[in-house]
Amino acid sequence: MILVIVIVNIIGTRANRSRAKQWASTYLPMLDSEYASVGFDGRKNTRVSDVKADGLSEVIAGSTEVPENMLKEKSKSEYIAYCTGRQNVAWLDIRISLYKRYNPLAWFGETAMAFFADSMPAPAERVEATAYCFDGKEKTLLPTAPASKDSTYDGFVFAIVHKDKMRALRDERYDISLTTTKDHAKLPNWATVMSESAEVTEAMLTPELIKAVTDAGEDLEALIITDMPIDAPKKYEQRPDL
Repeated sequence: MILVIVIVNIIGTRANRSRAKQWASTYLPMLDSEYASVGFDGRKNTRVSDVKADGLSEVIAGSTEVPENMLKEKSKSEYIAYCTGRQNVAWLDIRISLYKRYNPLAWFGETAMAFFADSMPAPAERVEATAYCFDGKEKTLLPTAPASKDSTYDGFVFAIVHKDKMRALRDERYDISLTTTKDHAKLPNWATVMSESAEVTEAMLTPELIKAVTDAGEDLEALIITDMPIDAPKKYEQRPDL
């Protein structure tokens, strides 16, 4: 029994590692074209295709041999990546969540619990990418930033959401609970808009964004742009600029 458990653990871990590296080998070159630095080593102005010594040229070629500084294994079912160096973006955090293939009993147990309890989410493989805006938040993210830098836009909440995820998002996120839901003729039937105003919706639904959502298909759970916290505030605070 111990031998079986060890073998299953090794096979499951390798399978997850392979899937994570396959994702990285496909999308890191794309991210490299959008950010000056991709990875955790702190290099500035480094291009993926230029660093042959680190093996990054293999990433371009579609190899799954991704350098450790590009993709970190946080656990056997969770991997993280990091990008920085883009105008108006402080950084991009990426989290890849995979099935617990290394522990089939836990995987099965979570699936069974989700079947009998609505409050328990079913296991799923997903990628969560969060870009943090640097415009107007320099003092929060970088205390030494010049005081003259102010936000050049008014904050808003806008989301394109898969209709199957609307209820869960509204219950889990404070910012989404402030929006109204409305279908849009330009979006696929499975997607809907959750927004604070019709003006924001029309401004955000560019042809490029609509095409990206359509191409992503129903695998896209949500695209959220927000200036509000995910968790509801516990006390009222007056903004200094109001």
